[in-house]
Amino acid sequence: MQKPQALLIHSLNSPVGPIQKLLEERGFQIHFSRGWDEWDRIQSALPLENLQYIFADVSQCQGSTWEHLTRGGALAAAGAVLVCYNPQYPQTLYSLFEQPSGNSGGKSGGDSELPLVIGETPRFREVLDLATRYATHDITVLITGETGTGKEVIARYIHASSKRKDKPFVACNMTAIPETLVESELFGYVRGAFTGADRNKKGLIEAAEGGTLFLDEIGDLAPAIQLKLLRFLESREFYKVGESVARTADVRIIAATNKELDRAILEDGFRKDLFYRLNSARIILPPLRERKEDIILLVANFVYLACRRINKPIKKLSTTAKVLFVDYPWPGNIRELKNVVESAVMVADGEYVTLTDLPMHLQQYATSHREEIGAKAIRDISDAEQEIIEEALKQANGNKAKAAEMLGISTRTLYRKLVRFANRGD
Repeated sequence: MQKPQALLIHSLNSPVGPIQKLLEERGFQIHFSRGWDEWDRIQSALPLENLQYIFADVSQCQGSTWEHLTRGGALAAAGAVLVCYNPQYPQTLYSLFEQPSGNSGGKSGGDSELPLVIGETPRFREVLDLATRYATHDITVLITGETGTGKEVIARYIHASSKRKDKPFVACNMTAIPETLVESELFGYVRGAFTGADRNKKGLIEAAEGGTLFLDEIGDLAPAIQLKLLRFLESREFYKVGESVARTADVRIIAATNKELDRAILEDGFRKDLFYRLNSARIILPPLRERKEDIILLVANFVYLACRRINKPIKKLSTTAKVLFVDYPWPGNIRELKNVVESAVMVADGEYVTLTDLPMHLQQYATSHREEIGAKAIRDISDAEQEIIEEALKQANGNKAKAAEMLGISTRTLYRKLVRFANRGD
């Protein structure tokens, strides 16, 4: 059986080893091109219709050939997929190969496509592993964590990994509904149930029939609604407002809150029995400040999405901006990070997103931590240089003269840098 064909377009100085390994592990036959200058030669030897994927590192996701491919219809006609990736973080491509094909639906239909879940820290992988195991069993799940940590993303991941994936995923933030309307929104009502009820109305539970109902901020539910929700969780029966006959529904409930529910029992009157019913399958999402290794992965994805949306060439991060992103504590977690990246991409005029493109409070943070951020930035530049040289040596099979030529530096300069790296290791 012929292997699927992939073209890897990279710059001279970008490492290709990690993505090469990732693609080879998945059975691809890989063809290499150093930039778009070799595109015509590649096409003559390997027609576009023979390719399944074209992978281009972020430094190559611009220019006339890139624009021609992304705007023209040749790719779609040939059935090839063009993917822009960061060569420093090939892990972001895992979800591309692991998620099932198919169309994703909205709130009224199937929602079968796995959401993009980014993270490689051990603690987050444990969270994802637990979510995957919960998804295979039809149980109620409670997701807790600070605001902005991605609770709805994990809820969608559970739904899309479950046997209910082709049925609706209905999401609702309970704090967005006035307290007097929560019952009728959740369970629905019948005509004449109250003034203004001139027709029957489905509630969220009925809208999610066969699928998943995600109830965010469940810690703010009124006690009376908590009791009715508990009854539904235990019996799958509910009453519409104004109706005396019980109805049943086949719906999985995933609840979420940023509150400490055990404390809410004591201070806010949250029901113990509902807490124990929800707490039997619980996922605790870590805050972003405890996932520092994932921050640049997330930033790279947000930059890519923002640039695509506003039709800009893919931006790069300056070294100091990159260090600041990792160093800042992000009290608003992933949501805050995403918003900051999107605004920075919009206002950035040059090729790079720099400190001056960031919101004022982040610039002030950088100023007050100038020495620490500067020292880390210098170390990051040195580390990146070492990675590039090591990759060139690998491609040159250890031949230093050839590696120096590839890097555009003299052999003497290469030897001097290698001595410096060796001394730094000591």
